[in-house]
Amino acid sequence: MQRLLLIIHPEDSTTGFLDKIKNHLNSELTSITHHYNVKPNEESHENCLQSILDHPKNGLILFMGHGRSNYLYGAKGKLFDNAFISEDAKKEHPEDYFYKEEFITFDNIDSFKGKKIFCLTCNSNGKIGLEAIRKGAKVFLGFGDLPTSIEELKEQKEENKPGTSLAKIEKALKTEINYIIKKSITICIQKNQTFEQLVDLIRFITNQRISYYLVDQKKISERKLIANYLYDFKQGIVIYGNRKEKLIG
Repeated sequence: MQRLLLIIHPEDSTTGFLDKIKNHLNSELTSITHHYNVKPNEESHENCLQSILDHPKNGLILFMGHGRSNYLYGAKGKLFDNAFISEDAKKEHPEDYFYKEEFITFDNIDSFKGKKIFCLTCNSNGKIGLEAIRKGAKVFLGFGDLPTSIEELKEQKEENKPGTSLAKIEKALKTEINYIIKKSITICIQKNQTFEQLVDLIRFITNQRISYYLVDQKKISERKLIANYLYDFKQGIVIYGNRKEKLIG
């Protein structure tokens, strides 16, 4: 059977939690799933772009990682941290210090021409989605801001709120995003549904999880914050292009 689901996941220690989505889809949809783990080197990124070009136009591309409104991030080596590193160290362990910040940009997004894209990254509901459609993508589903680390939660000023554990919020958001996305994609592919139906299902399941925290988890002091972030998660979803396109087929 043709591998119609291509999962692209650039290596980055901060997005390793998304492996659970990949592993679930690979288990539930084994016969149609191919995953490409982008390694921290230029060759792997070039090969990934070729895999996108070669992917069947009736298939689905799931991109998972970091993003901005105008580009998608590539792989990051395990020792990269923006600090000064000697050239000798880089030569000895090049992949450890590699970082491809601007991977999918306006310059190469025409790789998505004729493709169907589900982009699970921060701020992919912005210019990058519009540009993908302008360059010929059939449909592009993007998300808003997805704070999934303590550092990102600090940027939201959550650490200043009394009785708030950022670690609990971080863990809950990672768990819920994994659960919602892997369940929604699996069901919609199995039922041969459209992007529009997929978004409806994501929002329905997210509403269930919001209710779970607000109604059933009253002992969790962070429950309202978690519920608010889940609300923002579902509200930030945007479909560019033909929302009636089926995920597969």
